[in-house]
This record gives sequence, C-alpha cells and structure tokens, in this order.
Amino acid sequence: MISVIIPTLNRPGPLNRALRSLARQELTDFEVIVVDDGGTSPVRPVTDSWRTALPIRLIETDHCGVSAARNTAMAAANGEYVAFLDDDDIVFPRHLRAAHTVLDRGTADVVYGGALVSSRWIESIPRNVRWLPRKDYEFDSRFLLCANFIHTGSLVCRNFTDTAAQFTESMTHCEDWDLWLALHTSLGYRFAYLGETTSVYHQVPQCGGAVSAAYLSSPTPFTLARRNMFRTWPSTDPQIVDYRAWFTEFDARLDRLIEDGRPAPAHIYESAVRTLHHRFVTGHRADHAVLDSLLPEHHSAHRQPARVR
Repeated sequence: MISVIIPTLNRPGPLNRALRSLARQELTDFEVIVVDDGGTSPVRPVTDSWRTALPIRLIETDHCGVSAARNTAMAAANGEYVAFLDDDDIVFPRHLRAAHTVLDRGTADVVYGGALVSSRWIESIPRNVRWLPRKDYEFDSRFLLCANFIHTGSLVCRNFTDTAAQFTESMTHCEDWDLWLALHTSLGYRFAYLGETTSVYHQVPQCGGAVSAAYLSSPTPFTLARRNMFRTWPSTDPQIVDYRAWFTEFDARLDRLIEDGRPAPAHIYESAVRTLHHRFVTGHRADHAVLDSLLPEHHSAHRQPARVR
C-alpha cells in the first residue's frame, strides 16, 4: 500500500483538485493523509466530500510549517511506500501504479516521474505540452548536490519512518531537496526515474504558492535555503564546486533584480536547471554565458558588480 501525504494551508479549492486527481488513480491500494497545518479555511468539508471515493484521513494541527505537517503524516502512515503531494498540485492517473510497479521489483527505493510546470490550473496532459517547462531528468547523485531537479509531487519512496530521516522542520524552502539527499546519502536509498510524466507542479501566481511568494523579497528564501544546503551537504568535487558557484551567482543576480523592483522571470529556476543538467552530466563546466542570457546584469551607478557569495 502507498500512503499519500498532503499538507494543506488555506487552499480548499486546490486541495479539492489534488484529491480529485487521486480519485482517478489506476492503482487503488493507497490511503490519503491530509494534514491541516493550522489554517483558517475549512478543510474538513473538502475531505469529507471525498470519503466515499477515497480512503482519507484528516489530521488537524497547530500551524508548524510544511515540514512538520509532513512529518506528522509520516508518523501516521500505514503504507509500505509513501508519496508526497502538495495541496496545489495534481497527479495523473498512472502515477501511483507506475511507481508501485518499479518499487515492487526491488531495484529502487525511491522513484519519481516527470512533472509539467504550469502557471495555470491543469488536470490532464494538454494536447500540446511543448509550451510547458518540465522536470524530467534522469537521476544523477552528483548533480543533486548542486540543484534539486525532482518535483516533490512526482516522488514515491519506501517508507522511512523507522530511520532517522525526516523533513527538517526548521526549513520552509528546499526541505524536500534536503530529504532527497538524506535518503540517498545517509540511508543509501536507490533512486530511479520512471521515464514518464506523472504529475503537475503548479506555480499559479494568484494561488500564493511557495515560489511566487518567495520571489517578492530579497534575498529570496531560496537564496537563503540554498546557502544553507551547500553548508549542510559540503563537497570538494571540483565540478560540484563550479556548479554551486554558478547557482550562488544566479541567486545573487535574482536578488538584485527583485531589489530593483523588477519581477522574476517566469520559471527562471526551471530554465536554469534545464540548461545546466545536460552540461553537468556530460562533464562540462558551468557556462556563465547561460547565466548572462537568463539573468543579464543591468548595471547602475549605485550597484556593485556581481560577485559569488
């Protein structure tokens, strides 16, 4: 059985869409655990409306953050495997079946599918998906030390509640990336890419999601979280050091853009990862010309030249 974990906070409409996508799953051997993270919008009417279609439980807690909410659900999970789904994302009908098939072979402990990245609500694969960014990368443990290329809602893994691994509750951003590294580096979990698109990562501006909210202040929470990740998971590998310096400069330029009151380009992080992943896995150095094309510097008299922090 798979335990599907959904933390939610004041988004009953998107949560309903997430649950609808689970009701459409081809695999039926799963449970759903929704954790209301101390929100003010009513969640119980939403979960109650799905009780005839889904084996669903609601846990109501004080507001402690998304990491604590997921850890609370993990403690209640009965499944041999666990899947994570944010309340504003959805999964396609084959998601759980495709994951369960590979996990049951015993050749991997963590599997993940590709994810479409959309700034508008979608619940099925569009006829023409070329206009949508995607997170659909083969696993590379060294590149994972540079950037998170795995969407939370696309991942299903062996239940790890009997280990020391958990979401770091002090983290509000990149907590999923931190867990992926803990599972792989500390527990030796084997990762595998499913080779098919199984989910949608919504970045809808008016929804108040983590990405759009993060890009309203400088330094962004992602800048601070990435800085912390590089300290927590150190590396002396020259290629990893090179790519980490690239991402540090990426963060610095994005912070300056936001300081100047200009909006962050749509899906800017996905564009960066899309460009760098192939260069990394083929053994090339990070290309700073790519950085200039993604985030060109706009020098002014009061601004210092870009520097790696």
